[in-house]
Amino acid sequence: MDFRPVDSPKIINTRNLIRVFALTNLFLVLVYNAIEGSFSGAHMSWVHQLHLILQPIAIFVSIADSSIFTNVCLILSVSAVVFDSLVLYLNIVSISRCISEPTASCFELIGEKSVWALIAFIHILSDFMLSARLFSLLRSLKRKDYDEKNAINEQDTSNPMPVLVTIKVYCAKLRIIHCFLLPIGFIYVFFMLGKAWSNMLWFGALLHVFLDIYGISVSRVHDLWSLGILGALHLILASVNVFVVVYRIPEIKETISDELSFYISVLYVFVDLLMVYFIASSFILLQKYERLKPPSKTL
Repeated sequence: MDFRPVDSPKIINTRNLIRVFALTNLFLVLVYNAIEGSFSGAHMSWVHQLHLILQPIAIFVSIADSSIFTNVCLILSVSAVVFDSLVLYLNIVSISRCISEPTASCFELIGEKSVWALIAFIHILSDFMLSARLFSLLRSLKRKDYDEKNAINEQDTSNPMPVLVTIKVYCAKLRIIHCFLLPIGFIYVFFMLGKAWSNMLWFGALLHVFLDIYGISVSRVHDLWSLGILGALHLILASVNVFVVVYRIPEIKETISDELSFYISVLYVFVDLLMVYFIASSFILLQKYERLKPPSKTL
């Protein structure tokens, strides 16, 4: 039985804001990676790269419907406020010392530390807003958990009427993600098709385009078989993309296309695991529906 309440407009808006702040933090990390080589002084801003772990989790939480995952992500987000604040504090201390005891290299040092302090400050603001939205989402999900539990306790067991609201929502999310990935997949093919002829490893990663096309085609007619096939394909391609990412980490990325294709591979790993989560959840609900729906009458 599906007794889970659907998201209200307020919850949907909260989920969208979580994605905005998560993407803001990821953008700042990309800015750091782009300019880090231009500065020669020692710094602690590399700590911001921990957001590469936290923010995909936040994006996952903004799409999923689990209070447990949201609670874990909230703890991590509050931790991010702490380590980003530490980076800001260290940069402010360096600037203060340079101002109080000026030297020949202080002008350059103040410029560098000001840039790192600005990035850390924006990270902190984004972390605070992300934590606030996660807390709001957590409260809403706990309320949904409570309403779902009450609905289960009050159900009429003599006449169960299976409904598929959650499965329809999950399948709509699967369709949206596949549509989002399709143009990215064509960009990936454009950059990596030439390399695929010299290394067969790339062909496995290029197959994601065909998987997205298949996912879009069956997103409105999911049954146990199509969900099983789609889940198995995502697991296989997730394994391939994990191998591609590990293989390319030590690789020297000389061009923008090399950098972009690497980040797309990382994106594929995250999205494949996200898709497996939704597929598995839909599969479990659909199995319950098959057991509860009334048998078809035969003439």
